[in-house]
Amino acid sequence: MSQNKKHITNSCPIILDSHGCIFEFHENLIDILSIPKHRLIDQNLGDVLERLYPNWGERFQTLFNSGKSHFILDASSSGNKSTTSPPFHLEFQLIEQGDRVFITLSKIETSGDLFDGSIKDLLDDPTRISQLFLRLQRAESRLESYMHHFPGVFFYQRSDFSFQYISPNFERLLDFEPNRLLKSGSQFLGMIYDQDRDFFVDELQKHSSGKKSFTLQYRMRKPKDDTVIYLTDVRSPVYSASGILLGYEGVWLDTTRQIIAERKLTSTAWKENLAMLTAGLVHDFSNVMAGIYALSELYHSTIKEGHDMYEGLGQIKKSSMEARKLVRRIIDINREEAGQKNYHDPKKLIYEQLDLLKIIFPRGTQIELDLCGDEIPVYIDDVEFRQILLNLAMNSKDSLKKEGCIHIQTRKIEGGTKIFENTQKGAQSVHKPGIQISFKDNGTGIPEVYRDRIFNSFFTTKEIHKGSGFGLYNIQRMLLAADGFIDFETEENNGTVFHIFLPEADFTEQTAKSEAGLELGFLPPDQRPLVVIYCSEDASQFDLVSMLRSKNWEVIVFQESKKLESYLKDTRRFPNLCLLIDAEMDSKVPSICKLFKKIHPDTLFALYAMGCNPDEIPASHTEDMALICDSTVNPKKTVESLEKLIRSPLTIE
Repeated sequence: MSQNKKHITNSCPIILDSHGCIFEFHENLIDILSIPKHRLIDQNLGDVLERLYPNWGERFQTLFNSGKSHFILDASSSGNKSTTSPPFHLEFQLIEQGDRVFITLSKIETSGDLFDGSIKDLLDDPTRISQLFLRLQRAESRLESYMHHFPGVFFYQRSDFSFQYISPNFERLLDFEPNRLLKSGSQFLGMIYDQDRDFFVDELQKHSSGKKSFTLQYRMRKPKDDTVIYLTDVRSPVYSASGILLGYEGVWLDTTRQIIAERKLTSTAWKENLAMLTAGLVHDFSNVMAGIYALSELYHSTIKEGHDMYEGLGQIKKSSMEARKLVRRIIDINREEAGQKNYHDPKKLIYEQLDLLKIIFPRGTQIELDLCGDEIPVYIDDVEFRQILLNLAMNSKDSLKKEGCIHIQTRKIEGGTKIFENTQKGAQSVHKPGIQISFKDNGTGIPEVYRDRIFNSFFTTKEIHKGSGFGLYNIQRMLLAADGFIDFETEENNGTVFHIFLPEADFTEQTAKSEAGLELGFLPPDQRPLVVIYCSEDASQFDLVSMLRSKNWEVIVFQESKKLESYLKDTRRFPNLCLLIDAEMDSKVPSICKLFKKIHPDTLFALYAMGCNPDEIPASHTEDMALICDSTVNPKKTVESLEKLIRSPLTIE
């Protein structure tokens, strides 16, 4: 028997008609058979195969007519022994449906005959042995294909942390040659995130005495760019016959996005609760400081200058006033009114934000201002602008040198000029006049490997608990919404400058907004959207309902289906939208939709899935819905989706 190299090079589907002619085929068939397309369409597949090798057409037709669902055309099928053996075999898997036959054709290449002799004790027919080897080839090729497309990495790791095998996907996952780890366990340990390395070793020791599979989660650094990914490691220990631990068989899965998303959801829920708590604390703190200020002002006015307590009371009065200003800044930043644009002078907003900036930076940091004297109005949300300044400050804080220095500069830009000459993206032309704001620090700068990604969501070079990766991403998003843009220039160990451009307002922005269409919340009373809400629970205090009412929409909430039915029969004005808050899949939802369709068929339906996974809601609850909302999504986003739904069919007369 001769040794041969083999592999399945390709496979493709073919559809034949009842006469065995090619009805449709995948373009891979052209490469498999090396036959041009025009010689395949509407051709009898047996005739096509006959032109490849003698007797293949006759053999195919015989097997095809026999009703077999699986067969192979190989060297033994080519007829004359003197004929050169084909360098490949063809495997056919057939399924008949009506007057069509669906074939999966696989091409198996070989470097010669698979079998030259016979195994007397097994079978006298060498063809059966050949088929056995072909099956092994097929199984091997399918396994290789599966491992190539599998989203994880298979491995066998010895007990000294070196590897006997790592599947090729490892290089795609970590951008690192896997062969370099086959003999070096220390190099693998060096790739594990510093804070997770001890955890990894301890967990292996903990499970070393057991024989069950176990799962680990840890972080690894890509050696090329030092970025971090999360791995889920599922492994099973392998023991010798005498019970000695030889190593581990396992698989790595990249779960970076899932883990970050889970942490973000957890953090969001906590921040929402914290916001409610701190809102009350800030309000109480503001009242306390107001009392201190009032008392200090009263007593300070009753004593004369030169008194022992005059300067002390004056300082208390001044400090309490500053504290009240800081509290006011915190309330402004955390209020839920972001998105309301107006005309502001950026220079004034920068001055107002200095108090908070001084607190963010380490003590001793020097803040220099170089603000142009011109008043340049811009049409922007002042809350978002303050957040931009804070995000830039937080981004610079950790990179500052011991003697930190922040330089904030503004300058007027004329229309038709080029700005940002030395920035990452290069010079950009501006067609409208505006203002350029430069925020410079003397920190460590941004390494070159990160510069193309710093505005991407989730990207951060800070530790997981210190950065979310959304600071610069949000800045860019806010500026784009204001028709502005941002770029930066940096030099390692010599600081970074972020440049912002905002167009100067021409005081037509609000007029243009009005001409584009009246806001739904400011329509005349008889044209405001009417939303009917049904929920088996009391929904009047839900955040979603409160936010809908804050839009100045007309909102009517029903908890009983009978009252809703009575309302529909008596009302003269039918609702634009029926919002069904489906708490734990309320069984009355389908009947309510049916009632609306009977009385007022033009009503739109939206379902707010509360307390359940939207994917698990039965079809009877969703078939009439124009929109399905998930309760895990921020209510503000849900309101925006409902507003878009209402706006599309709404006509203003």
